[in-house]
Amino acid sequence: MNDRPFLSYVLPTRDRPQLLKKCLEYLYAQQTDDYEVIVSDNSINKPCKDVVAPFLKDKKFKYFRPTEPLSMPDNWDFAIEKAQGQYITVINEKFLFHPRATTVLQELADEFNTPDILSWQYEHFAMLDGEGQRGTYHPLIKPVMPSVYSALEELKRRFDFIEPLFGRSTQEKISFGKIYSGAVNRKIVEKIKQHYGRIFVPMSPDFTSMVCALNFSNKCVDVGRSLMMVVSGENISNGERTKVSLPAAKQFLEETTPDFSQYISQLVVPGFWLGHNIFIASDYACIKAMYSTGNLSKVKLNIPAALGWAMIEYDQVTEWGDEDPANFKKILDDFYALLTDEEKAITDSIIEKNEKIRQPSPREIYHSGLTKSDIYIPDISPEELARYHWEKQLALPRKPVSTGPQHLDDAMQFYIKYTNLSLELLGL
Repeated sequence: MNDRPFLSYVLPTRDRPQLLKKCLEYLYAQQTDDYEVIVSDNSINKPCKDVVAPFLKDKKFKYFRPTEPLSMPDNWDFAIEKAQGQYITVINEKFLFHPRATTVLQELADEFNTPDILSWQYEHFAMLDGEGQRGTYHPLIKPVMPSVYSALEELKRRFDFIEPLFGRSTQEKISFGKIYSGAVNRKIVEKIKQHYGRIFVPMSPDFTSMVCALNFSNKCVDVGRSLMMVVSGENISNGERTKVSLPAAKQFLEETTPDFSQYISQLVVPGFWLGHNIFIASDYACIKAMYSTGNLSKVKLNIPAALGWAMIEYDQVTEWGDEDPANFKKILDDFYALLTDEEKAITDSIIEKNEKIRQPSPREIYHSGLTKSDIYIPDISPEELARYHWEKQLALPRKPVSTGPQHLDDAMQFYIKYTNLSLELLGL
């Protein structure tokens, strides 16, 4: 008999008690008891123990606090050490789970004979009023049958950098291979720890852990549906802030690395500490150098393609602080000049296909083959919208489901009811 819970939700958190409470409420509402929730309170200004305390009456919920504030990768490692589950997922306060999420994952783990990785999609709630927790929502992803994908092919796709990291055209694959917003078999997590010494190698812990997991994995399963709502909005995403703000990026780097100057000199484009792509490409190179057997022995890092995305990210910076944009531009130009003609063609092709970032995925409901309609029904019910989509095969205008800002709980109830009926109508 296995005494481990099926799934560990590992929740490293810092200074977001209001969002944390909502996240815990939906975890508490899971329709099975075969899971645990690990909260690691890495707060500096807003400790969250008072928020977590009511949930600790349930033995599935556990609270830990490091003895001192940790960097994000270190806190994630601290938190995952407490996990006992057969599968482990790392989440954050912005993730609000469907009440059947754990059950669905457990059913698929059984159906697919204990795969290495379970991946799912998610919906978006655009927070307009953080204090009142009000914003807008409209269902995004069409549910489909679960399917198997190859860990090796996904690793090749990630190392190739031909597709954008977070492009709309491939948004259903954003969580593929990840333990952050995905679930990884405990045996794979233990292999990562054995060979790399930790799970979350800096600087990009969600991507370094993904590469490590894909290296040791074989069979991965795409759940084929959204299992959670992700709350987005201004001042909510640290990742988005560090992408467009150099002061924010520098603060994160100085908190995470012991020697900022040495670190940026070792990037795949030395000195270019801007955006996401060069950091992530450098992380990939670091992981491959540390342990290059397994699937990693069969992939090659496409630095010219990563350079193309870096050039695009340069134009997206909105806050330079004390930094001179011309210095970063010179670094890009000098590196580009050293490429071969073939490599320059790859970089140029990325810049030319920048529009691909905004191209819709065929998994988007509005672009899934439905007949587009200009019928607009204010404050439509989730059941009516699901029937328009999957019985009448009509895509109504993609406007928020509520005419005014919607409370987060109301949006979640809409998402849950819409999803449940959609699965029934689609025979899933």
